[in-house]
Amino acid sequence: MSILPAKSRFNSERGFTLVEAIVALVVLSVALIPVLQLSDSSLRAATTIRDDMIAAGLAQEGIEVVRTIRDANWFNGQAFATGLANGTYRVEWNSTSLISLGSNPPLKLNNGVYNYTIGTDTQFYRTITILGISSSELKITSQVSWTARGNDVKTVQAEEHLFDWK
Repeated sequence: MSILPAKSRFNSERGFTLVEAIVALVVLSVALIPVLQLSDSSLRAATTIRDDMIAAGLAQEGIEVVRTIRDANWFNGQAFATGLANGTYRVEWNSTSLISLGSNPPLKLNNGVYNYTIGTDTQFYRTITILGISSSELKITSQVSWTARGNDVKTVQAEEHLFDWK
């Protein structure tokens, strides 16, 4: 039976060889790639959902602002469609009248409130289109558009018919 000298025994138990280290790195890399891809796709999905929800809320807000203008007309003893002529406009959350579309700047975000005057520019653009169907009916279309990842232009529309039911 041959006994290795103490020095040789130490060298054979020293640790990983270069080949073992490379194999370990390859296995680790192969295992991590799907995890990183999953986290990236989850982040993309969350961003898309967030933008879709914001746009839907902004579109609904546009409809509600026009409804508020119609209701204010009634409270002030005016015809229901006063100030709601056919055309395309802008509105802010606190508008008491329609704003001419002009160049249609992006909405700004200021402390959680979207407006056109104060805050940081966002990617969202909103238009309100009013079409008189009859003397007692208005068709209101609120459209919000934005540029999503990959330069795809996305659009959300809400439509409401307001009636002179009073």
